[in-house]
Amino acid sequence: MFGRNKNKGKPPPGEPPAKLVERAFNDLRVHVRLQEQDIAVSEDFHAQLHASMPELVPYGSNQYAAVRAVLDWDHQIPNEYMLLRIYTAYSRHEARLLDTQIRARDQAITSDNVYPEFDLPDYGDLDASETYIAVLRPGSADFEEFRFFSDWRKEVRPPVARAALSAVKQLESYQEAYRTRQNDALGSAVVVGWVPPCLAKSTAWAVEIWLVVEFDGQIGKAKVFMVDSESLVVTREYLTEVHVP
Repeated sequence: MFGRNKNKGKPPPGEPPAKLVERAFNDLRVHVRLQEQDIAVSEDFHAQLHASMPELVPYGSNQYAAVRAVLDWDHQIPNEYMLLRIYTAYSRHEARLLDTQIRARDQAITSDNVYPEFDLPDYGDLDASETYIAVLRPGSADFEEFRFFSDWRKEVRPPVARAALSAVKQLESYQEAYRTRQNDALGSAVVVGWVPPCLAKSTAWAVEIWLVVEFDGQIGKAKVFMVDSESLVVTREYLTEVHVP
């Protein structure tokens, strides 16, 4: 499991994230099921994907030792969607582990690729310091969704969480949503976790906060707020759906 702030094996200063992202797209892996359908194989398309990427900023004082990019399939033929997976590592050790996992997945895919109609593994669920997943339609470089995942995302220190909650609760939009929510049993706002600047539209990493306003036991709605952790400015707010698996 990759950590949030490791010093051992850190790369030397002077490796900007943009350069590592550029290198990742130059070495973009394309799943064999996409290649067989002649989807997303041209260098021009890879350049378009790179141009669609938002700027990545490592969390806190971390640096990226490596960035890897994979264009994955959706287990359908023909593909309805493609998944662009961006994996980052904060240390050389983590980069080696990530590359080992990718090579192992390459081998599993090659081993199982007997007939073109057979299902194959994808490149999901690899361990990384940060994981980003974009959803695209075949032939398009426009991201329909762009999401962030990490195993440390929920580790928001109590003082930071309290400051972010305080900033949100002062908003008129929060107070209105709180007053008009379905019922009092839905509770107050809760901290969901960290959000990178590219998704929060913030300068620093942001804290994501949810206020559930409707829920029937299965589905509902929540008001989402993203708070810049340094300036405590709320940079985004919107409604999202809530589902119980």
